[in-house]
Amino acid sequence: MASVGPALRGVYITGARSVRTVAVRIGLMRRLDVAYDRRPHSVAGHLRTLFAIYDLDDMIRLRTPWWTYRAIGAVEAHLRALDGRARVFEYGSGASSLWLAERSGELHTVEHDAGWAAIMRDALDDAGCPGTVILHEVPAVALEHPVTRSGRRGEDTVDYTDYANAIGRAGGQFDLVVVDGRARVACLNAALPHLAPGGLAVFDDAQRLRYRSGIRAAGLPRRAMRGMVPSLPYPRQTAVLGPARG
Repeated sequence: MASVGPALRGVYITGARSVRTVAVRIGLMRRLDVAYDRRPHSVAGHLRTLFAIYDLDDMIRLRTPWWTYRAIGAVEAHLRALDGRARVFEYGSGASSLWLAERSGELHTVEHDAGWAAIMRDALDDAGCPGTVILHEVPAVALEHPVTRSGRRGEDTVDYTDYANAIGRAGGQFDLVVVDGRARVACLNAALPHLAPGGLAVFDDAQRLRYRSGIRAAGLPRRAMRGMVPSLPYPRQTAVLGPARG
């Protein structure tokens, strides 16, 4: 199942929250928390993440990207090889921002939603990493004829040009670029000149048809990593592009 509709998603979220109430009552959540902290990518660890769906505090507590587990492993190995000195740019802030901040020397993360940006600032402050993380709040612009569209329903008059170009304002080259926000193909195109030699780009939800031509056009070696994802009961695909050449 590549995607789910809003109605089915709503049923899943409601069901997960109902089951979570029972799991807390019988002590199962406590045991799953222990399992997750020991081995986040185990079967029990994945089961724990299913209860975090659309729970902002819990998502932040778990500090894991919503990429496929294979992609998480590939990125973790890449950052480990750079010995914590990697310079990272991320389109779309979230629990992944905390995960990346713990494994990199400098993280720039861009967010278009003001409310979510405020939540992330607090989360980053609480985690003690404001000195190594720069959160760029770049709202979308209402335009009758937008230049850079997100492709999402209901956003036909919303322009994300400034959002996509935020990496240029951050400046320099990055060892890792994560594309997991709005207008993803435009963001990938804007990021390519800023990808350091040997750098990787992560493109989440690569199974969506509207992204495929843009991913191919990037011209980077690509690994399509399909599999399970934290917090979801069905597989998705994350593409890891690169390494970039000098």
